[in-house]
Amino acid sequence: MSLRSKIYGYSSVLFAVLLTAVNLSVYLVFERVSINNEIRRVEAEAESIVTGVRQSAGSIPPDDLLRAYAPVNGMLRIVHEDGSSSPVTTTAASEQLSKLSYQYENEKKAEYIQVDQVGYVWVSMPLIWPDGEVVNLQVTQSVAETEGGLTTLRTVLVIVTIIALIPAVISSRILANRMTRPIQQMTRTMSDIQASGHFKRLPVEEKSKDELTTMGQTFNRMMELLESNFERQERFVSDASHELKTPLTIIESYASLLQRRGKERPEVFDEAVEAILSESARMREMTEQLLLLAKQPEQWNVQLVRVDIAKLAADSTRAFREAYHRKVYCEAQGPVWAISDESKLKQMVFILLDNARKYSEDAIKVQVETQGEKLPNPYCRYRDWYVGGEP
Repeated sequence: MSLRSKIYGYSSVLFAVLLTAVNLSVYLVFERVSINNEIRRVEAEAESIVTGVRQSAGSIPPDDLLRAYAPVNGMLRIVHEDGSSSPVTTTAASEQLSKLSYQYENEKKAEYIQVDQVGYVWVSMPLIWPDGEVVNLQVTQSVAETEGGLTTLRTVLVIVTIIALIPAVISSRILANRMTRPIQQMTRTMSDIQASGHFKRLPVEEKSKDELTTMGQTFNRMMELLESNFERQERFVSDASHELKTPLTIIESYASLLQRRGKERPEVFDEAVEAILSESARMREMTEQLLLLAKQPEQWNVQLVRVDIAKLAADSTRAFREAYHRKVYCEAQGPVWAISDESKLKQMVFILLDNARKYSEDAIKVQVETQGEKLPNPYCRYRDWYVGGEP
Protein backbone atom coordinates (compact mmCIF):
# COMPACT_ATOMS: atom_id res chain seq x y z
CA MET A 1 0.00 0.00 0.00
CA SER A 2 1.36 3.39 -0.98
CA LEU A 3 1.89 6.18 1.53
CA ARG A 4 -0.85 8.26 -0.11
CA SER A 5 -3.33 5.39 0.28
CA LYS A 6 -2.34 4.93 3.91
CA ILE A 7 -2.80 8.62 4.71
CA TYR A 8 -6.08 8.67 2.78
CA GLY A 9 -7.40 5.55 4.53
CA TYR A 10 -6.23 6.42 8.03
CA SER A 11 -7.48 10.01 7.89
CA SER A 12 -10.85 8.93 6.46
CA VAL A 13 -11.32 6.33 9.19
CA LEU A 14 -10.21 8.84 11.82
CA PHE A 15 -12.68 11.46 10.58
CA ALA A 16 -15.45 8.87 10.50
CA VAL A 17 -14.69 7.66 14.04
CA LEU A 18 -14.46 11.21 15.42
CA LEU A 19 -17.66 12.30 13.69
CA THR A 20 -19.52 9.22 14.89
CA ALA A 21 -18.21 9.66 18.42
CA VAL A 22 -19.25 13.33 18.51
CA ASN A 23 -22.76 12.66 17.19
CA LEU A 24 -23.19 9.66 19.49
CA SER A 25 -22.11 11.79 22.46
CA VAL A 26 -24.60 14.50 21.44
CA TYR A 27 -27.39 11.95 21.23
CA LEU A 28 -26.58 10.28 24.56
CA VAL A 29 -26.35 13.62 26.37
CA PHE A 30 -29.61 14.83 24.84
CA GLU A 31 -31.30 11.53 25.69
CA ARG A 32 -30.14 11.68 29.30
CA VAL A 33 -31.26 15.30 29.66
CA SER A 34 -34.67 14.56 28.10
CA ILE A 35 -35.32 11.53 30.34
CA ASN A 36 -34.27 13.48 33.43
CA ASN A 37 -36.62 16.29 32.46
CA GLU A 38 -39.46 13.78 32.07
CA ILE A 39 -38.69 12.24 35.47
CA ARG A 40 -38.75 15.66 37.10
CA ARG A 41 -42.04 16.47 35.33
CA VAL A 42 -43.71 13.27 36.53
CA GLU A 43 -42.36 13.85 40.05
CA ALA A 44 -43.91 17.30 40.00
CA GLU A 45 -47.27 15.82 38.90
CA ALA A 46 -47.07 13.18 41.65
CA GLU A 47 -46.40 15.86 44.25
CA SER A 48 -49.38 17.80 42.86
CA ILE A 49 -51.58 14.70 43.23
CA VAL A 50 -50.42 14.15 46.83
CA THR A 51 -51.22 17.77 47.69
CA GLY A 52 -54.65 17.56 46.03
CA VAL A 53 -55.54 14.33 47.85
CA ARG A 54 -54.59 15.85 51.22
CA GLN A 55 -56.67 18.95 50.61
CA SER A 56 -59.77 17.16 49.27
CA ALA A 57 -59.70 13.91 51.25
CA GLY A 58 -62.55 15.00 53.55
CA SER A 59 -65.02 16.20 50.88
CA ILE A 60 -64.39 13.77 48.00
CA PRO A 61 -64.10 10.01 48.25
CA PRO A 62 -60.46 8.98 47.71
CA ASP A 63 -61.23 6.63 44.81
CA ASP A 64 -63.11 9.35 42.92
CA LEU A 65 -60.31 11.78 43.72
CA LEU A 66 -57.68 9.45 42.25
CA ARG A 67 -59.70 9.04 39.07
CA ALA A 68 -59.65 12.81 38.68
CA TYR A 69 -55.86 12.80 38.78
CA ALA A 70 -55.32 9.78 36.52
CA PRO A 71 -52.74 10.53 33.76
CA VAL A 72 -53.80 10.48 30.15
CA ASN A 73 -51.18 7.91 29.07
CA GLY A 74 -50.32 6.16 32.29
CA MET A 75 -51.47 4.58 35.54
CA LEU A 76 -52.15 5.65 39.12
CA ARG A 77 -51.94 3.09 41.93
CA ILE A 78 -52.18 3.12 45.76
CA VAL A 79 -50.08 0.50 47.54
CA HIS A 80 -50.71 -0.20 51.24
CA GLU A 81 -48.21 -1.22 53.87
CA ASP A 82 -49.34 -4.84 53.75
CA GLY A 83 -48.48 -4.97 50.04
CA SER A 84 -52.04 -4.84 48.79
CA SER A 85 -53.14 -2.43 46.10
CA SER A 86 -56.28 -0.45 45.57
CA PRO A 87 -57.93 -0.67 42.15
CA VAL A 88 -55.63 0.97 39.61
CA THR A 89 -56.69 4.04 37.71
CA THR A 90 -55.60 3.87 34.08
CA THR A 91 -56.70 4.68 30.56
CA ALA A 92 -57.75 2.11 28.01
CA ALA A 93 -54.51 2.58 26.06
CA SER A 94 -52.41 1.79 29.12
CA GLU A 95 -54.23 -1.25 30.52
CA GLN A 96 -51.06 -3.37 30.19
CA LEU A 97 -49.55 -1.31 32.99
CA SER A 98 -51.99 -2.82 35.49
CA LYS A 99 -50.26 -6.16 35.04
CA LEU A 100 -46.92 -4.85 36.27
CA SER A 101 -45.60 -6.13 39.55
CA TYR A 102 -45.54 -3.71 42.47
CA GLN A 103 -44.43 -3.46 46.09
CA TYR A 104 -44.57 -1.06 48.97
CA GLU A 105 -41.75 1.51 49.07
CA ASN A 106 -40.61 3.24 52.26
CA GLU A 107 -39.23 6.32 50.53
CA LYS A 108 -39.59 8.46 47.45
CA LYS A 109 -38.34 6.83 44.22
CA ALA A 110 -38.31 7.66 40.51
CA GLU A 111 -36.98 5.71 37.56
CA TYR A 112 -37.30 5.12 33.81
CA ILE A 113 -38.79 1.78 32.71
CA GLN A 114 -39.84 0.15 29.44
CA VAL A 115 -42.98 -1.89 28.88
CA ASP A 116 -43.42 -3.56 25.49
CA GLN A 117 -40.61 -1.34 24.08
CA VAL A 118 -42.47 1.80 25.24
CA GLY A 119 -40.79 4.11 27.74
CA TYR A 120 -42.46 5.13 31.00
CA VAL A 121 -41.46 7.16 34.05
CA TRP A 122 -42.41 5.49 37.33
CA VAL A 123 -42.60 7.59 40.53
CA SER A 124 -43.44 6.36 44.05
CA MET A 125 -44.24 8.89 46.82
CA PRO A 126 -45.49 8.42 50.41
CA LEU A 127 -49.05 9.63 51.12
CA ILE A 128 -51.07 9.84 54.37
CA TRP A 129 -54.44 8.30 53.60
CA PRO A 130 -57.60 9.79 55.19
CA ASP A 131 -57.69 6.98 57.78
CA GLY A 132 -54.14 7.85 58.89
CA GLU A 133 -52.38 5.00 57.07
CA VAL A 134 -49.16 5.81 55.20
CA VAL A 135 -49.49 4.45 51.68
CA ASN A 136 -47.56 4.72 48.42
CA LEU A 137 -48.82 6.79 45.57
CA GLN A 138 -47.27 5.25 42.47
CA VAL A 139 -47.58 7.13 39.17
CA THR A 140 -46.56 5.61 35.84
CA GLN A 141 -46.67 7.93 32.82
CA SER A 142 -45.69 7.42 29.18
CA VAL A 143 -42.84 9.41 27.62
CA ALA A 144 -43.63 8.35 24.06
CA GLU A 145 -43.46 11.89 22.74
CA THR A 146 -39.98 12.35 24.16
CA GLU A 147 -38.88 9.02 22.74
CA GLY A 148 -40.34 10.01 19.39
CA GLY A 149 -38.26 13.16 19.47
CA LEU A 150 -35.17 11.09 20.35
CA THR A 151 -35.88 8.76 17.45
CA THR A 152 -36.11 11.74 15.11
CA LEU A 153 -32.88 13.11 16.54
CA ARG A 154 -31.18 9.75 16.08
CA THR A 155 -32.27 9.61 12.44
CA VAL A 156 -31.11 13.16 11.81
CA LEU A 157 -27.71 12.48 13.37
CA VAL A 158 -27.22 9.36 11.26
CA ILE A 159 -28.05 11.27 8.09
CA VAL A 160 -25.81 14.17 9.13
CA THR A 161 -22.98 11.72 9.85
CA ILE A 162 -23.30 10.13 6.42
CA ILE A 163 -23.49 13.51 4.65
CA ALA A 164 -20.57 14.91 6.68
CA LEU A 165 -18.42 11.89 5.77
CA ILE A 166 -18.51 12.90 2.09
CA PRO A 167 -16.50 16.14 2.49
CA ALA A 168 -14.39 14.39 5.15
CA VAL A 169 -13.39 11.69 2.66
CA ILE A 170 -12.76 14.29 -0.06
CA SER A 171 -10.65 16.41 2.29
CA SER A 172 -8.72 13.30 3.32
CA ARG A 173 -7.85 12.66 -0.31
CA ILE A 174 -6.81 16.27 -0.81
CA LEU A 175 -4.71 16.09 2.36
CA ALA A 176 -3.06 12.85 1.21
CA ASN A 177 -2.23 14.37 -2.18
CA ARG A 178 -0.92 17.53 -0.56
CA MET A 179 1.32 15.64 1.85
CA THR A 180 2.70 13.17 -0.68
CA ARG A 181 3.21 15.60 -3.58
CA PRO A 182 6.74 16.68 -2.45
CA ILE A 183 7.65 13.03 -1.92
CA GLN A 184 6.39 12.13 -5.39
CA GLN A 185 8.31 15.07 -6.86
CA MET A 186 11.41 13.94 -5.01
CA THR A 187 10.99 10.39 -6.29
CA ARG A 188 10.53 11.59 -9.88
CA THR A 189 13.52 13.89 -9.58
CA MET A 190 15.73 11.10 -8.29
CA SER A 191 14.53 8.83 -11.11
CA ASP A 192 15.34 11.57 -13.65
CA ILE A 193 18.78 12.01 -12.08
CA GLN A 194 19.37 8.27 -12.27
CA ALA A 195 18.23 8.10 -15.89
CA SER A 196 19.92 11.26 -17.22
CA GLY A 197 22.93 11.56 -14.94
CA HIS A 198 22.24 15.28 -14.44
CA PHE A 199 21.49 16.76 -11.05
CA LYS A 200 18.14 18.51 -10.66
CA ARG A 201 16.38 20.52 -7.96
CA LEU A 202 12.88 20.43 -6.54
CA PRO A 203 10.60 23.47 -7.02
CA VAL A 204 10.17 24.89 -3.52
CA GLU A 205 7.79 27.60 -2.32
CA GLU A 206 10.02 30.06 -0.54
CA LYS A 207 7.15 31.70 1.37
CA SER A 208 5.99 28.45 2.96
CA LYS A 209 7.63 27.36 6.22
CA ASP A 210 6.08 23.95 6.77
CA GLU A 211 7.91 20.65 7.18
CA LEU A 212 7.33 19.64 3.55
CA THR A 213 9.03 22.82 2.33
CA THR A 214 11.89 22.21 4.74
CA MET A 215 12.23 18.68 3.36
CA GLY A 216 12.38 20.03 -0.19
CA GLN A 217 15.00 22.62 0.75
CA THR A 218 17.05 19.95 2.51
CA PHE A 219 16.82 17.74 -0.59
CA ASN A 220 18.05 20.61 -2.78
CA ARG A 221 20.97 21.29 -0.46
CA MET A 222 21.82 17.59 -0.55
CA MET A 223 21.72 17.68 -4.36
CA GLU A 224 24.07 20.67 -4.34
CA LEU A 225 26.48 18.81 -2.08
CA LEU A 226 26.32 15.66 -4.23
CA GLU A 227 26.81 17.69 -7.39
CA SER A 228 29.78 19.47 -5.86
CA ASN A 229 31.31 16.16 -4.74
CA PHE A 230 30.65 14.65 -8.17
CA GLU A 231 32.30 17.59 -9.91
CA ARG A 232 35.31 17.31 -7.59
CA GLN A 233 35.49 13.60 -8.33
CA GLU A 234 35.37 14.21 -12.09
CA ARG A 235 37.99 16.94 -11.75
CA PHE A 236 40.14 14.61 -9.68
CA VAL A 237 39.93 11.85 -12.30
CA SER A 238 40.63 14.31 -15.11
CA ASP A 239 43.49 16.01 -13.27
CA ALA A 240 44.98 12.72 -12.15
CA SER A 241 44.92 11.24 -15.65
CA HIS A 242 46.43 14.43 -17.08
CA GLU A 243 48.90 15.46 -14.41
CA LEU A 244 50.29 12.05 -13.42
CA LYS A 245 50.70 10.76 -16.95
CA THR A 246 53.73 12.93 -17.77
CA PRO A 247 55.86 12.19 -14.65
CA LEU A 248 55.08 8.48 -14.95
CA THR A 249 56.12 8.54 -18.59
CA ILE A 250 59.32 10.41 -17.72
CA ILE A 251 60.15 7.97 -14.91
CA GLU A 252 59.49 5.01 -17.22
CA SER A 253 61.64 6.51 -19.99
CA TYR A 254 64.59 7.24 -17.71
CA ALA A 255 64.30 3.80 -16.13
CA SER A 256 64.46 2.29 -19.62
CA LEU A 257 67.45 4.52 -20.40
CA LEU A 258 69.18 3.30 -17.25
CA GLN A 259 68.52 -0.27 -18.25
CA ARG A 260 70.05 0.27 -21.70
CA ARG A 261 72.98 2.63 -20.99
CA GLY A 262 73.24 3.19 -17.27
CA LYS A 263 76.11 0.74 -16.75
CA GLU A 264 78.16 2.01 -19.68
CA ARG A 265 77.70 5.79 -19.29
CA PRO A 266 77.92 7.25 -15.76
CA GLU A 267 76.65 10.67 -16.90
CA VAL A 268 73.46 9.06 -18.19
CA PHE A 269 73.12 7.21 -14.88
CA ASP A 270 73.37 10.45 -12.87
CA GLU A 271 70.98 12.31 -15.14
CA ALA A 272 68.42 9.49 -15.07
CA VAL A 273 68.53 9.08 -11.30
CA GLU A 274 68.17 12.83 -10.77
CA ALA A 275 65.20 12.99 -13.18
CA ILE A 276 63.50 9.98 -11.59
CA LEU A 277 63.90 11.42 -8.08
CA SER A 278 62.67 14.84 -9.25
CA GLU A 279 59.61 13.44 -11.03
CA SER A 280 58.83 11.11 -8.12
CA ALA A 281 58.84 14.02 -5.68
CA ARG A 282 56.74 16.10 -8.07
CA MET A 283 54.28 13.24 -8.55
CA ARG A 284 53.97 12.75 -4.79
CA GLU A 285 53.21 16.45 -4.31
CA MET A 286 50.69 16.44 -7.16
CA THR A 287 49.01 13.37 -5.65
CA GLU A 288 48.66 15.12 -2.30
CA GLN A 289 47.21 18.18 -4.00
CA LEU A 290 44.76 16.11 -6.02
CA LEU A 291 43.60 14.28 -2.90
CA LEU A 292 43.19 17.60 -1.13
CA LEU A 293 41.07 18.93 -3.99
CA ALA A 294 38.94 15.78 -3.96
CA LYS A 295 38.09 16.21 -0.28
CA GLN A 296 37.29 19.91 -0.08
CA PRO A 297 37.00 23.06 -2.23
CA GLU A 298 40.10 23.99 -4.14
CA GLN A 299 42.87 25.17 -1.86
CA TRP A 300 46.39 25.45 -3.25
CA ASN A 301 49.20 25.65 -0.71
CA VAL A 302 51.57 27.96 -2.59
CA GLN A 303 55.20 28.19 -1.47
CA LEU A 304 56.90 31.20 -3.04
CA VAL A 305 60.68 30.97 -3.62
CA ARG A 306 63.26 32.56 -5.95
CA VAL A 307 63.29 30.45 -9.11
CA ASP A 308 65.49 30.52 -12.22
CA ILE A 309 62.83 30.12 -14.88
CA ALA A 310 65.38 29.55 -17.66
CA LYS A 311 67.00 26.60 -15.87
CA LEU A 312 63.58 25.20 -14.90
CA ALA A 313 62.45 25.35 -18.53
CA ALA A 314 65.65 23.68 -19.76
CA ASP A 315 65.36 20.84 -17.25
CA SER A 316 61.70 20.35 -18.07
CA THR A 317 62.28 20.17 -21.83
CA ARG A 318 65.11 17.69 -21.31
CA ALA A 319 62.92 15.41 -19.21
CA PHE A 320 60.04 15.74 -21.64
CA ARG A 321 62.26 14.83 -24.59
CA GLU A 322 63.50 11.70 -22.84
CA ALA A 323 59.94 10.67 -22.05
CA TYR A 324 58.31 11.15 -25.46
CA HIS A 325 61.31 11.19 -27.85
CA ARG A 326 60.16 14.34 -29.59
CA LYS A 327 62.11 17.22 -31.09
CA VAL A 328 62.19 19.65 -28.19
CA TYR A 329 64.56 22.55 -27.50
CA CYS A 330 64.70 25.49 -25.12
CA GLU A 331 66.06 29.01 -25.68
CA ALA A 332 66.91 31.44 -22.88
CA GLN A 333 69.25 34.45 -22.49
CA GLY A 334 70.95 33.66 -19.22
CA PRO A 335 69.16 33.22 -15.89
CA VAL A 336 65.67 34.66 -15.58
CA TRP A 337 64.81 34.98 -11.89
CA ALA A 338 61.28 35.23 -10.53
CA ILE A 339 59.35 34.72 -7.28
CA SER A 340 57.06 31.73 -7.77
CA ASP A 341 56.16 28.22 -6.62
CA GLU A 342 58.77 26.06 -8.32
CA SER A 343 56.78 22.79 -8.38
CA LYS A 344 53.61 24.38 -9.71
CA LEU A 345 55.54 26.41 -12.29
CA LYS A 346 57.21 23.21 -13.47
CA GLN A 347 53.83 21.53 -13.59
CA MET A 348 52.51 24.34 -15.80
CA VAL A 349 55.47 23.95 -18.17
CA PHE A 350 54.78 20.22 -18.47
CA ILE A 351 51.11 20.94 -19.22
CA LEU A 352 52.12 23.32 -22.03
CA LEU A 353 54.60 20.80 -23.43
CA ASP A 354 52.03 17.99 -23.26
CA ASN A 355 49.44 20.10 -25.10
CA ALA A 356 52.03 20.95 -27.76
CA ARG A 357 52.83 17.23 -28.14
CA LYS A 358 49.15 16.31 -28.52
CA TYR A 359 48.14 18.94 -31.07
CA SER A 360 51.25 19.27 -33.26
CA GLU A 361 53.79 17.00 -34.92
CA ASP A 362 56.37 19.79 -35.39
CA ALA A 363 59.37 20.41 -33.19
CA ILE A 364 58.51 21.92 -29.82
CA LYS A 365 60.26 25.19 -28.96
CA VAL A 366 60.31 26.71 -25.47
CA GLN A 367 61.49 30.34 -25.37
CA VAL A 368 62.21 32.16 -22.10
CA GLU A 369 62.61 35.95 -22.09
CA THR A 370 61.97 38.88 -19.79
CA GLN A 371 59.14 41.32 -20.47
CA GLY A 372 59.90 43.53 -23.47
CA GLU A 373 63.19 41.80 -24.24
CA LYS A 374 63.61 39.38 -27.16
CA LEU A 375 66.46 36.94 -27.66
CA PRO A 376 69.17 38.15 -30.08
CA ASN A 377 69.93 34.69 -31.39
CA PRO A 378 68.74 31.12 -30.81
CA TYR A 379 72.00 29.97 -29.19
CA CYS A 380 72.50 31.64 -25.82
CA ARG A 381 73.70 30.57 -22.41
CA TYR A 382 70.91 28.00 -21.94
CA ARG A 383 70.73 26.07 -25.15
CA ASP A 384 69.23 22.62 -25.34
CA TRP A 385 68.69 21.07 -28.77
CA TYR A 386 67.68 17.47 -29.36
CA VAL A 387 66.51 15.76 -32.50
CA GLY A 388 64.80 12.40 -32.45
CA GLY A 389 65.72 11.80 -28.84
CA GLU A 390 69.50 11.72 -29.42
CA PRO A 391 71.77 14.51 -28.01
